[in-house]
Amino acid sequence: MTVLRAKNFISKFCQNKKLRLFADIVILISTSYLMLKKLSGFSLTGWLINNAFHQPLINFFVVVSVAVIIFCVIIKMVTIYFDAFPPLNHGLVEPDEISNCLYRINSEVGEHVSRCSADENLDIRSICEQHGFKVNAALIVDSLAEHIRKSIKNIKVKRKDLFISLYCVNEESGCLEYMLHYDSKRDLVETKSISLNSEKYQEYESVKCLRSNNTTACVLDKKRYAKGASKRHKTIEHYIGCKLSSEHKVFAFLNIEFHNSAIFPEESDMQDFLEEHVYPFKLLLEYQFLKKEFFSHLKSLDEYRRVA
Repeated sequence: MTVLRAKNFISKFCQNKKLRLFADIVILISTSYLMLKKLSGFSLTGWLINNAFHQPLINFFVVVSVAVIIFCVIIKMVTIYFDAFPPLNHGLVEPDEISNCLYRINSEVGEHVSRCSADENLDIRSICEQHGFKVNAALIVDSLAEHIRKSIKNIKVKRKDLFISLYCVNEESGCLEYMLHYDSKRDLVETKSISLNSEKYQEYESVKCLRSNNTTACVLDKKRYAKGASKRHKTIEHYIGCKLSSEHKVFAFLNIEFHNSAIFPEESDMQDFLEEHVYPFKLLLEYQFLKKEFFSHLKSLDEYRRVA
């Protein structure tokens, strides 16, 4: 973690636009002067002695000039290195997984429209039952996992190095109820129900976030991560969580755990990663919950109409 922070600090310092411009100009002037001296024999120190400075000042000028040139060359070399090997382990990737999810969602909406157009005496309940809520949510979570693995380029993230879970908010019981997780082939979930009012779970990041006005939670230091019943806490490095909500209603909570390898040097980098890579999938999941809510109300309205 300390090495990552050091690399991140050096990268930010060396890639400052004004500093890069200064280094480029100094190196350009220096190389131009050397070419001019080689071709014409012109000496800047000789000209200064004859026209402006005495020898002690000339010596000071030479020392300062050499030091500035060496500094600028080092800045240039470090900049080239970090351009080729960025200090951050994550980068931008093509959002293929998002496209696949949107295709699935649009196809399902198209099926709803076709059913409505083909049958004048359409049973509303059959349309509601056509919504594959759990299937779609599982597809989005799996796609999010693959997108995260692709976006972290400098470190190979294996399936076992990433854990994502989705818990639904049960307003009646005041609990978070387990819905699904990635990798679904591995049995990694110990707690299926998390009470928001129980002292046992008050240190859980999901509970703390839900009981606050925050919409996201990021834990950079694994020592601050609350240890649950699962053995995953032995290998966890970072945690990211976010509410799935619409206006004032919270539908669920999404948990993302990174294991075995430190990826983020600073918490701000985790926030950037959340906004760039996780947020689009968060919106897709929220859409599924909104659609489920809509169909639930539509079904109730249809039943009320039939009774009336």
